[in-house]
Amino acid sequence: MAMKAERQVVAPGVEYAYYYRKGSEPTLVFIHGLGDWKETHLKATEYPELADYDILIIDQIGYGDSSNPEDFNYTMKEQAEMLLKLLDKLGINEVVLVPHSMGGPVAIDLAEMMGSRVKGIVYAEGNVDYNDCFFSNWIITKQTYDEWVGGVFNGILERYKQDPNQAKYVISFGKAGPVSTYRSSEDLVAVSKKDDIRDRLADLKIPVLAVFGEKNKGKFTSEAKMDEKFPLVFIPGAEHSMMVDNPDDYYREIARFVKSI
Repeated sequence: MAMKAERQVVAPGVEYAYYYRKGSEPTLVFIHGLGDWKETHLKATEYPELADYDILIIDQIGYGDSSNPEDFNYTMKEQAEMLLKLLDKLGINEVVLVPHSMGGPVAIDLAEMMGSRVKGIVYAEGNVDYNDCFFSNWIITKQTYDEWVGGVFNGILERYKQDPNQAKYVISFGKAGPVSTYRSSEDLVAVSKKDDIRDRLADLKIPVLAVFGEKNKGKFTSEAKMDEKFPLVFIPGAEHSMMVDNPDDYYREIARFVKSI
């Protein structure tokens, strides 16, 4: 049976859309990246290796089917603060965070807020340094906010519709819209430029697994940085969207990690 998305208001004007399958804790919390949404991780609920665990798959605020509040700033910290409210409303105590791409810095902020409730993190090509900011840096350096909102965003969306290699992003990118993607990119680049993400992860003193797509091996400066502190795995045949390119190996690596902690 197909899962039905649920909704939850966590603050005035701030409403989450999410999938929540109840099992036993720790709850696996999947946090998507820039321009993405909850559907990208929905296959996590299909794998028998993860069948015993709670699974929460969210649309971040301003993405997918979650709300787009006018007074929201779309910073990584603000996303984390709202996600903590959702976890508390759902009565979720212990978690393993599974952030992808932009979701990485959000997860670190969240983990710093939650303390011992976080039992581990699967860091799936999450942002580590400025060199990880390919798309986000292009967004904020090649056009102003007004240009992006005024037409560039829609032009990119139309190009995606015509490109078979980008077709998988059309729905999620369109649902995100220009405001959330630009404002998120501004903060993501600023946070990544600090170059302290890897060390903040280490300071949490919890198990961390760094996951990269095998086709990206050697491309990112963040790979070497993460390798100095944490175990790395590479998902065969995958690029950045590992959960789409090779979901079988991706979710099995997550299952091995969760069972090991």
